[in-house]
Order: sequence, then C-alpha cells, then structure tokens
Amino acid sequence: MKLLTFIWQYMPPKRSQYLSALGLTVLEGVLTATPPLAVGLGLMQLAQGNTALIDVAPYAAACFLAVVLRIWVIGRAWKLGYGAGNHASEMVRNRIVEHMRKVPLGVLSGRWAPARLAALITEDGRWINESSSFYLVRFLNGVVATTAFLFFAAWFEPVAALGIVLAMSGGLCVMAIAKPIISRFIKYRNEQIAEATLRIGEYADGIAVFRAFGRSGDAQKKFREAVNDMHESNVAITPILTPLSQAGAALISFAGPLVIVLVAVLHMQGVYSADPLTMIPALFLTLAAATTFLVAVLKTLLPLELGSRAEVNINGFLSSPELAGTRTDFSDDLSLRFEDVGFRYADDKPDAISDVSFTTEPGKVTAIVGPSGAGKSTLISLLLRFHDRSAGRIELGGLDTMDADPGAIQSVVSLVSQDVHLFRDTLRANLLLGDPDADEARLAEVIEAAQLSELVDLLPNGLDTMLGDTGRTLSGGERQRVAIARALLKDAPVIVLDEATSAMDPITERAIQQAIAALEDGRTVIVIAHRLRTVMDADEIIVMDQGRIAARGTHDDLLARDPLYARLWAAQEKAAGWRLR
Repeated sequence: MKLLTFIWQYMPPKRSQYLSALGLTVLEGVLTATPPLAVGLGLMQLAQGNTALIDVAPYAAACFLAVVLRIWVIGRAWKLGYGAGNHASEMVRNRIVEHMRKVPLGVLSGRWAPARLAALITEDGRWINESSSFYLVRFLNGVVATTAFLFFAAWFEPVAALGIVLAMSGGLCVMAIAKPIISRFIKYRNEQIAEATLRIGEYADGIAVFRAFGRSGDAQKKFREAVNDMHESNVAITPILTPLSQAGAALISFAGPLVIVLVAVLHMQGVYSADPLTMIPALFLTLAAATTFLVAVLKTLLPLELGSRAEVNINGFLSSPELAGTRTDFSDDLSLRFEDVGFRYADDKPDAISDVSFTTEPGKVTAIVGPSGAGKSTLISLLLRFHDRSAGRIELGGLDTMDADPGAIQSVVSLVSQDVHLFRDTLRANLLLGDPDADEARLAEVIEAAQLSELVDLLPNGLDTMLGDTGRTLSGGERQRVAIARALLKDAPVIVLDEATSAMDPITERAIQQAIAALEDGRTVIVIAHRLRTVMDADEIIVMDQGRIAARGTHDDLLARDPLYARLWAAQEKAAGWRLR
C-alpha cells in the first residue's frame, strides 16, 4: 500500500515501535475472533444434550480471558501506534515546511499558493495523522479478525466460508466501482477547501480596504460562494455515494442468509449435506465475520482513501524541484558580481531582466533606480535565490550563487524591504528574528539606532507587547523601522535596502539613513530607490529600464548625460513642490 510506504519513510526512529503496534494488532484480531469461536463451540456442546456446567465452563473461561487480554492488547497497541503515527505525521509536516524554504518563490505563488499550502499542512496533514495513528491499525485488525472468522467457519462448514467470501466479494466489487467517484470527489473537495481558505485570508487581510471602499459585502459574497460551492458539491455527490456504499454494506450483511440459502440449495440438489451440529457455530461465525468486515474494514476504506489522496497531494508538492547548491565557503571579500544575467518568470513570458552586468564591493554603495517594472526588485530576488536566473552568472564572495546553499546566501545578506512582514507575536520576538541570541544591551542599541525607542515606550507592555496579524497594529513607518532594527541586529556583511524608508516622514527617514550609514563601512550595500534624493551620494547609480541597464554613474554624471535619469529627477523635483491648491 502506497500510503503505508509513504508513512513508513517518515517513521524512523519509531519504526520498531510501530511494528510492535502492528504485531499487537494482529494478536488483537485473533483475540477478537476467539469469543465467537468459543460461543460456537459451546453451542455445539449444548446441542448434543445432557450437558453439564463443567462441560461449557472452558468455553466461558476462554471468552472471559480473550476479552481481558484484548483490553490490555488494545491499550498497548494504541499507545505504541498513536505515538509512532503522530511522530510520522509531524515529520511529514516538518518536511513540507522545510521544502517550502528550499523551492523557488515561483512555486509558492503558482499552484502551491499560501491557501493551498495551508490546506496541505492542516487538512492533508490531518488525514496522514489519522491514517497512520488510527485507521491503518484498525484496518489491519479488521482484516486479521475477518480472516480468523473465515478460517474457523471453513473449519466447521466449508460452504459457510464460501457464502461469506461471495458476500464480501460483492461488497468489494461495489466499493471498487465507487472508488474512482470517491477519489474525484475528494480531489474536488480539497480544491474547494483551499479556495475557501484563500477567501477567508483575503477577507481578513483586506478588511480595512474593503470597508474603506464599502466593498466588504463583495468580499463576504466571494467567501460565501466558495463555501456554498463546497456545500452544493457535497449535496450533489451524496445521492451517488450513499447508495453505492450502502449497496456494498447490504451485500455483506446478507452473508448469513446467503449461507443458509446456499446450504439449502446444495442439500436439495443432493450435492452436499450439512451437519446441523456444525452449522450452528458456522452460522454464528458467518455473522461475526460479516459484522467485523463491515465495521472494521469497509468503514475504514473512505478515511484511508482520504489519507491516500493526502499522500498524493503532499508528494506532489514535495516533488517540486528544490533550489540546488550546497557550498558555503564564501571568501572574506563579499563582493557581488552580475555578469550578463537574464531571467524570466515563466517560459511563456518575456524576459524580466536581460544582459545585466555590474559589480559592487565591500565599502561601496550601489544604488539601483528606474521606473516601476524596470526589474530592480527582480535583481534582489535573484541575489537571494528566491528565484534562479535563466542566463548569465551571479557571484557572491567568489561563489556562483547557483552552487551556494540558498540558506547560506540569505544568512550573509540583510534585506530591508518596503513590504514588511511582521508576525503575530511580541515586538521582541519580531526583532530577535535578526539575531535570536542578542542580549538586552544589543537590543537596546538597535532600537535606538532604528528610532524605535519612542514606540517601545508607548506600547502597553513595551517590547513584550503582542503585535496584530502582519503587524497591522503599527503604522507603515513603524513597521519599516522594526524591519530596519532586525537588519541592524543581523549585522550581515551584505545589506540590501529595497525602498526601506518609503513609509517614513522626512525627519525619521534622515535619522534612519544616518543609522544605516554607520553600517556601511566595510560592507557591500545595495539600495533600490524610487526617490532619487535618497541615493544622490551613492558611489554608483545604476539606471534600469525595461529589464536592462540603461545607464550608470554618479548622480551628477547621470543628470548631465542620461535622459531617463534626468526625466525621473525632474519629475520628482516637480512632485516635491506639488500642493493641493
């Protein structure tokens, strides 16, 4: 079974524990069959007549001991199986999260968008958990117990065993017919859950915007539509699935009557004559086999199908190619070199950047400017290996970034972006992402440098104040200052500022620039900016246009000879003097 094979690979070091649980489950299946067998034998003894209490006492004792022993076996098996199954499902979830860190960002913005990943970890992770810790064990128990009943029934009356097999075969045929329908339904249901999750997140994240434009009703409508689609598909599929599943159950429940009819027909045809004495336990075991198969085997097939679908989904994501590279031996001189670099987000899309070449060194500030969509932020994504380039070469510290471990690259680069993401945690925890081992003195230093002291003093619990989802309880400028404090705390040798002060007032921006300037000495600094005044003093300014380098030089040089830069400068100077009237 693919599901068990999938779970097994995530089981170490709990494999021996899980095997013990499965072994105990097999024993439990045998013990499950013992009381009906003992009762059947006892009934045979009673049917012979002139039976004393001492004659049936061994059968009663066997029932009692089997039940007591089964209680102990069940407890032990569940303890071992539950622990091992939970360990495996936790390893699966950890593997998903680890894979998220290693795949290109394009994978996480396409088929595996955040809502789909949330469903993968929660819904699919849940079914892997329940399958490994509960349903696989229960299924095995049902199979073993049913097999034991079949064996004992055949021992008493082979025809009885034949009747059970015929009934079960009919039920399994019906289930085989239903399986493709169930599989399609489960796949569609998972897609609908992901869509509903997306709409919930969209509504929660954009509630302020929806309210400001009076469109919160539209967002709610989209969410309701997603939920209604899920409800309607459930309603539509139920009339199909229910008869199919009930037909299988009905066929199996006819095992007892089928045995009687079969024996009667064979007897009337003179083919076979059953011993009434052995038919009593055989019929008893027939009913027990049918009930066990129905409850412990058939009713676990749907949950196991959900587990199998979860395995397909998870393997689908885990098969997404990871970013290659394992080297971490950067040179001490962390210079950066782009050589004829090109990139496109998809094969059927035009180049986002092409033929980009430049070099920047420690102690040097390189600014990248240009109109929106020129490819400025794409360059940073390639440096940090959020994506891999399509052409050319990027070297950091003497290493081709394609050969370097993406995590190692990101560990030597401090990125401060205009899109600041803060977690629903304390301000302290959000800051310590930069350096979890930073002491109070170092924390206080970067708070002062990032102009956060006033904010900390105003918060009800200071650094231990909980921030709202994505930090929405802070203003845009405050969020950017937190991001800058994180970068200062990280103290990496390469600093990338992507519109890092775009949401700040001019006074705070100037103070932040002074704090950042203190870090520039001996570091490789790249600044992406729309406001040209913020990069006037850069050692080199690279002007991007339509994914290519249009010009490069100092501010004065570019202002004198590059028309695009001159237009951008003139437009911003004019905008700076704009007023309402």
